[in-house]
Amino acid sequence: MSVFKNKQIQKNVSGTEKTRKLKIYRHFGKSNKGLVRTENQDAFAYFETVNGAVFIVCDGMGGIPGGKEAAEFTVKKIKKFISSDWYDNEKELIIQAFNFANSELRKKKAKPEAGIYPGTTVALVLIRDNNVFYAHAGDSRIYYQTGKRLFSLTEDHSLRQKLLNERKIGKKEAENYPQKNIIYNAAGINPEIKTDVSEKALTPVDDDYILICSDGLTNELSDKKILEILRKKIDLKAKAKMLITRALENGGSDNVTVVLIKFYNTGKKNGKYFFAKKSNSAKKYKKTAIFGALILFAAILLSGAYFFNKYQKKQNKNFPETIITNDLIYKDKNKKYFRYRTGRNIFSYPGIKKNNIINIFEYNNKRELYFYPGEKFKIPHKNGSK
Repeated sequence: MSVFKNKQIQKNVSGTEKTRKLKIYRHFGKSNKGLVRTENQDAFAYFETVNGAVFIVCDGMGGIPGGKEAAEFTVKKIKKFISSDWYDNEKELIIQAFNFANSELRKKKAKPEAGIYPGTTVALVLIRDNNVFYAHAGDSRIYYQTGKRLFSLTEDHSLRQKLLNERKIGKKEAENYPQKNIIYNAAGINPEIKTDVSEKALTPVDDDYILICSDGLTNELSDKKILEILRKKIDLKAKAKMLITRALENGGSDNVTVVLIKFYNTGKKNGKYFFAKKSNSAKKYKKTAIFGALILFAAILLSGAYFFNKYQKKQNKNFPETIITNDLIYKDKNKKYFRYRTGRNIFSYPGIKKNNIINIFEYNNKRELYFYPGEKFKIPHKNGSK
């Protein structure tokens, strides 16, 4: 069991000093070999570097000799790379760190003559300047919990997930898929590693959580159960321990590793309501809204239609009165709230709760839109991105 320290180090612009930042998180990590495995092949770590604070979980691949060593070796190599030189670009830093670890693992631990290439999953979180960046390879996951919602920030690089994406199996079949542990991307198993890294940083608010875990947890607990535990009124350490305990109670068929991060001192409180019509950002974008409304009005005149056709209404039965035809946010003086449209999905926001304040995410196959407190509204592109 490891208990992490609460601090963050970052190198200044000149690169000559280290500056201690105001801590915005507490964190705790723990690992258990489970009830079936004879060896714990998971590895996890927290370390401070010139590039920020790093949290990492690696799950050594079973069925191939050297899984435990591969996980521990990969943690060390990623730490070495990120600790060595300052990078301005966080995404490039993480990709290069994964590439370095993959290359070193194949050089030092592989036995090509015997066809043995030890491998490990990698899930990493980097905190720099109060921003959270994340990346992964394999089926170890990273979750973000804010308020009543839990978001999976990663998608498994597994055969099961691939078949699910291709609709060759359904969700119910996927739950009991016999080859669910087969992964096609991880450190060590291929000459090149595919690193899925966040395009933009998260900026969590107070009482938000980041969870990094091996599949020993997610194979035993559903996302719903994980959320229930994260929302309990108990401390950080107790939540992490409870996650592992519940996984063991449900079978404990694999090693279980949990790294849990709680945010505070962010300057952003959750749990309060605010209305888009009262936002300073809404005022700033008044001209944009008016311009969009004019375009909309012209489109209506040209088309001779004031409402969506029956098919569109059927697709958007929750908002049949909506007459938006352009992908934009706008202020409806009568309804006094914002609406956002992407494709055939319409979403309305009469009140946006601060504990749901994040960027655009895919949730339950629908695109949902949330904002940070006081953040400027950004007009999404037609593809739904910001």
